[in-house]
Amino acid sequence: MNNKIFMRCALSILLLCSILLSACATMSKDECLHADWYIKGLEDANQGYPLSRVAEHGKACARVKVTPVMPDYEDGHKKGARLYCVPEKGYSAGRDGSEYHGICPQDLEGQFLLAYRDGQELYNIERHINNLASEMDSNQARIQSNYNEIQALQYDISERNNDSNERQYKLHRIDDLHYEITDLEVRNDRAAHELDLFRNDFRVVEDKHYRMGYIK
Repeated sequence: MNNKIFMRCALSILLLCSILLSACATMSKDECLHADWYIKGLEDANQGYPLSRVAEHGKACARVKVTPVMPDYEDGHKKGARLYCVPEKGYSAGRDGSEYHGICPQDLEGQFLLAYRDGQELYNIERHINNLASEMDSNQARIQSNYNEIQALQYDISERNNDSNERQYKLHRIDDLHYEITDLEVRNDRAAHELDLFRNDFRVVEDKHYRMGYIK
């Protein structure tokens, strides 16, 4: 019986690993068998992937004994890089928080990076806004939890028999909770002020990007 259970668990683990590996593979078996490596290189570069992406394809296609054709892939990647390395895509990549893998040819990289950094500027402001909003929500939830605990402690003190030690402990606990509430409220006031500043920065930068033609 134990052996059967062990075998079932082992098979389940193997099946799960197989599913996870398939999900992580950059290409399916069918794609590997019918790959046009020039087109694959072009598509990868046009999505911002570096030339080293082909190594991942190689691992994926090893299952069906297919090896990437490097000269074709490299030629496609060079063409795709020229399609990718335009200011519009640079801005979009920066705005999305995507990593730049240094694939742009020298004659295109300067303008691409200017646009990429402009996009990053707005992305970073938005990230600060989201972080502050999340912090305020978390603080507010903690404040409400503390008020709920204070209410329960006050009820215990007034309605239940407590010896002097228990009563003293609960009173101290209520004081601590009130202190923490005050501290959290101060943090939220500070965060709210920062949030207003970042939201104003976002509007200013977004308007600038409209005028620069990044945002239609």
